[in-house]
Amino acid sequence: MILAAALLLGTLAVGWWSPWLLSRLAARIDPRTAIAWWLLTAAGMAGGTVAGVLLLVLPGHGPADAVLRLLHDCWAAADHDDLPALDPVAGTIAVLVLAFAVGRLATTWLARRRRRAVLHQRHLTALRLAGTRDTRPVPTLWLPDERPIAYSLGGRRSLVVASDGLAARLTKRELGAVLAHERAHVQGRHHLLTSCAEVLGRTLRFVPLMRELPGATRLLVELAADQAAAAQCGREPLRSALLSIRAVDGPRRALAMAGGDTAIRLSRLETGSSPAPRSMTVAGGLAAFLAPPAIAVALVLITGFVACR
Repeated sequence: MILAAALLLGTLAVGWWSPWLLSRLAARIDPRTAIAWWLLTAAGMAGGTVAGVLLLVLPGHGPADAVLRLLHDCWAAADHDDLPALDPVAGTIAVLVLAFAVGRLATTWLARRRRRAVLHQRHLTALRLAGTRDTRPVPTLWLPDERPIAYSLGGRRSLVVASDGLAARLTKRELGAVLAHERAHVQGRHHLLTSCAEVLGRTLRFVPLMRELPGATRLLVELAADQAAAAQCGREPLRSALLSIRAVDGPRRALAMAGGDTAIRLSRLETGSSPAPRSMTVAGGLAAFLAPPAIAVALVLITGFVACR
């Protein structure tokens, strides 16, 4: 039970303290790298939680006894056999928590899929009736609306939605930057990333990492799309377009041009950000994903060392 407890404690430490570190790193690194680190940290926490629960409920705690056998002789104060009554209690509580989390995860994901399917069907019907003004690389549905609207829908039948009011208000360069921004969402699979973040965030909202994950991901995908559009069309057209249409948002399941924190996006467009080296991205992602077991191993080794002393 000791290794399982250490692993669960490691996941709690990551869940409580990682948002502080990730938020500060995100302000200094490429947004795509920041997205990967946020999601990998959440995935590592979820995996560590599942692994810790399995170690508690498996017969003999799975491989945990073999790992701890090396420390068994000098770790008499924390001997597993001294507290046998804790096993069924801890295992039952852990299974109940895990079952609740898995059930919440499944119901949230299914509900999102149903709502997204309805939203897609409505837009695809309008697309067939109204036709498109351009179809490459992503179909664009133009709405007869005087408001400046721009958003994108992901999935297998992804499309960009814009309004006639948008085209009337913006210059040609600004309009091109807005459409490039929305296409960057589709090509970067940002809708899938935000969906995963929101599902995880609804599952364990009492953990700060999961609670802050959806908002952080939605802001970071906007920054990533801004970066892609600025590289293609320039920063100034995108910045002026954002100032013109930031008050108009899109449907709940869409990624709108007006999404995210406008002040942060405008500031990032002024300062810019250089892509992080691939080695840094990979190393940081592995560290984020393996943080819970790494903390668990450190706790076991430190406790064993103190007990042996």
